[in-house]
Amino acid sequence: MKSHLRLAAIAFIFASFANLSAADKRPMEIADLFKFKRVASPQISPDGKWVVYQVTSVSLEENKSTTALWMAATDGKTPPKALTDPKGKKDTSPRWSPNGKTILFESTRTTPAQLFTVSAEGGEPKQITSISTGAGNAIWSPDSTRIAFVSAVYPEFSEKPFAESDKLNKEKDEAIEKSPVKAKVFTKLFYRHWVEYVDDKRQHLFVQKVGYTPHESPAFPIPKWEPLDVTPGDRDAYPTSTTFSSGDDFTFTPDSWHLVFSAVPEKDESWSTNYELCRVSIANKSTKWETLTSSNKAADSGPKFSPDGKKLAWRVQKTAGYEADKWDIAVAECKPDGTLSAPPVNVLSHRDLSCNEFAWKGSANLAFTADSDARTFIYYTSVEPKSEIVQEPLSMGSAGGLSYTADGMHMAFTHVSFTAPTDVWTMSTVGGKMTEAKVS
Repeated sequence: MKSHLRLAAIAFIFASFANLSAADKRPMEIADLFKFKRVASPQISPDGKWVVYQVTSVSLEENKSTTALWMAATDGKTPPKALTDPKGKKDTSPRWSPNGKTILFESTRTTPAQLFTVSAEGGEPKQITSISTGAGNAIWSPDSTRIAFVSAVYPEFSEKPFAESDKLNKEKDEAIEKSPVKAKVFTKLFYRHWVEYVDDKRQHLFVQKVGYTPHESPAFPIPKWEPLDVTPGDRDAYPTSTTFSSGDDFTFTPDSWHLVFSAVPEKDESWSTNYELCRVSIANKSTKWETLTSSNKAADSGPKFSPDGKKLAWRVQKTAGYEADKWDIAVAECKPDGTLSAPPVNVLSHRDLSCNEFAWKGSANLAFTADSDARTFIYYTSVEPKSEIVQEPLSMGSAGGLSYTADGMHMAFTHVSFTAPTDVWTMSTVGGKMTEAKVS
């Protein structure tokens, strides 16, 4: 970060101490920590003027928390405002529609959690999914007419029509809940990951209409406005381990007619790290998915298309079976349908930096975060191999949650340090001049 961040942080510290008399000073207590607002998931608007993010408040008295969506101007000149009032529930994971008019989010206003939309100008949110197994991690199609989301379902029902499969999923969940027998029976490995049982469900991707498409393609008929399981079968289409996740683990292709996603290994998932990038159409009904990264026997994850739709980037590891391997970034030229038209190029192979997350900064450059000296910095590089890698000069703390406009001129991110809780910051380049602001 530039000197503005350093000066702002120093001013904040001195002002805080200056306002405390000797009698007011006391050691920090655990209750003080719960008074901080938990800020996360910043998403910058397509025009770069606004950023939406989630804010969690904790009530010790009621022993619960609530999460609302807030919006702030990226220039930091006007106070942020609450966009939603979940009334004790949790509104999370906001995503702008590509046309900048609507914000999609996940909410526990219902049980299980469902997806809602709210106008960027405010108003009452509208529930758009009603699936018995819940919906989350949603994204928009580039044409703003569809969404894709994740839901954990029983694979034996996944090839049936939605109404039937959803009914069967609900009945099985209810039977398990009501049964006095709570013993678990497993017939294969990978039945538990760290502190959670995997159980018998699989995380599948669903596609649902949310707007009218002017010209439906005969090749991709989706006549109903109900969700369609486009990754049926006994395999997870979403990472089952956070080790292989980097936020958005699936994406629509530039033509809006396919999904590219991080799939767990098709075989031997208990001891294999061979996560693959797979591709299916938004009308897919087959349990066999096309693999885009079959040449790499180590992990591939987190696909993101460039704003101009001509390149695909993703995180990649080199050593098969080595979960703690360094994460590089691979970039390949692609077609509008997401198929690769050239071999991938590793743009981080020449530096000892492991990518945590990344974002496109325009269509020719990438921004990513990596750990160094016990902190997390923002770095920039071009898509050409062995290009210069520039580190953003953070004076203190760590950054994350990168979000860019398509032209790469406006950015939102989170910043946290030992002297200040997480806040949302923005950086913009206008007329060749860089400006930054703390907006949350």
